[in-house]
Amino acid sequence: MYLDIAFNVLGGLGIFLFGMDSMSSGMQKLAGQRLKKILALLTTNRVVAILMGMFVTMLVQSSSVSTVMTIGFVNASLLTLKQALGVIFGANIGTTITGWILVLNIGKYGLPMVGAGAILYMFLKGEKAKTRALTFMGLGMIFLGLQLMSNGLKPVRSMPEFVRLFSLFSADTYFGVLKVAFIGALITAIVQSSSATLGITITLAVQGLIDYPTAVALVLGENVGTTITAFLATLNANANAKRAAYAHTIINTVGVIWVTAIFPYYLDFLSNFGSPEANITMAIATAHTMFNVSNVIIFTPFIGYLADFLTKIVKDDEEKVSDRITHIDELMLKTPSVVVGQTKTEVLNMGKNISEMFNTLKEIYQTNRSITEDEVKKMRKIEDDLDIYQKEITTANFIILNDKNITDNLKLDTKNNLEVCDEYETISDYLMRIINSLKRLQDNNIPLTEEEKNTLSTMNRDTEELFRNINTAYATKNKEMMLRSIEKANTITENYRVAKDKHLINAGCHETPIALLTTSYMDTLNYYRRVRDHIYNIIEGFEI
Repeated sequence: MYLDIAFNVLGGLGIFLFGMDSMSSGMQKLAGQRLKKILALLTTNRVVAILMGMFVTMLVQSSSVSTVMTIGFVNASLLTLKQALGVIFGANIGTTITGWILVLNIGKYGLPMVGAGAILYMFLKGEKAKTRALTFMGLGMIFLGLQLMSNGLKPVRSMPEFVRLFSLFSADTYFGVLKVAFIGALITAIVQSSSATLGITITLAVQGLIDYPTAVALVLGENVGTTITAFLATLNANANAKRAAYAHTIINTVGVIWVTAIFPYYLDFLSNFGSPEANITMAIATAHTMFNVSNVIIFTPFIGYLADFLTKIVKDDEEKVSDRITHIDELMLKTPSVVVGQTKTEVLNMGKNISEMFNTLKEIYQTNRSITEDEVKKMRKIEDDLDIYQKEITTANFIILNDKNITDNLKLDTKNNLEVCDEYETISDYLMRIINSLKRLQDNNIPLTEEEKNTLSTMNRDTEELFRNINTAYATKNKEMMLRSIEKANTITENYRVAKDKHLINAGCHETPIALLTTSYMDTLNYYRRVRDHIYNIIEGFEI
């Protein structure tokens, strides 16, 4: 008997957890494009941030994912603390959707849903169709797992020893409420899934092993326990990210404190939304939602004060030199679509830096003046920064590529991002070599002829135009624009050949050290040709 109970409960819990994970993974894949657009919306105001937090959490079916993602944005300095608090508020409301899914109470359909989802997953060909089947199968596992747990616990109602055990955890007094809430928080902190403990709570209540007040008290504690995930994620994060995680814990803990202080009145308030006797699952889901909605309503006007308080309590990080350039944070890796979207932003930032290098060279050619040490240092700083861009982007994106749950579209975007990133870094190397060659001629008092200056200026202009077109095509995913740029690339190659031949013919006309002139001038021409080649590599490697 005991073994049967243990097997059913353990098996049901495992299927339930796997179902939640499968559904969450499927929802994240389907919501990938929406998640990539979320950042721009988060930077408006606190109301929008709350709505976005709700929206994202409902999409991915995990407040932990959305909260950790948000803290990753804070750690990368993409969000302020106040903006992050709004998202966390919204995530607390969004996570209550799990309870309302369980209200459907279609446990008997769980097994056929799993079977249908598995069959569809096996035979469907399209990636999106397979993802939908996986999500549907995960939903079926949730209900199947709940039914197995519920059936497994049925015999417990007639066992006096278990009845006495559960009677020790009753929310019939103030301290009893606190004790039950603490147990809910502890279990949730251990399993790091409020959805799992909510499912267990509903199962125990449905079987009559705990009463409604005890179930509500457990739910209160679960809201505190779920904050442990975000807390653990900030162990190596910066001060602002830690503040966001602490705020998550403070908000939920203070919420539990004020609700437990008026617990009998809170239960009376909840009775206005439905009787537990009529539908215990709906009553528990209502309690979960009302707690979080009430908490958000109470705390929202005080977001600024809470942020200021945490700023005083949690000291700023010690001033230290950081060589990080990008805003890609390791906490974002839980949401690959966000990393891929941010990576593209960072690669486009690399493009802006390269355009600045082209403009510096353009100004030198047009003004026909000496190259200053500041210009060389500026170019070298950009080139060094792009080396760091490449390192940080490559490290994060190779982790993403090893994620088994990443979609084919995200893999393709990642491949394109890495390809362009590598080529941009190499382009910056050659632009740095160009200014070094020009500076070498200047330092040795070896002037170029007007024709040679015009030739280099034209090469710079044409190469910069080619780069600008390809950068725009990459930003807009315009394959046609890339293909149209092939003609421009071929023109640059032809101009290089003409300039090379002309220089070799006229080399003897110079009254300057021919070896250094020829070497430096030809090197500069060749560097522009190499820039053209690496831009052309982007055209050849880009896929849509």
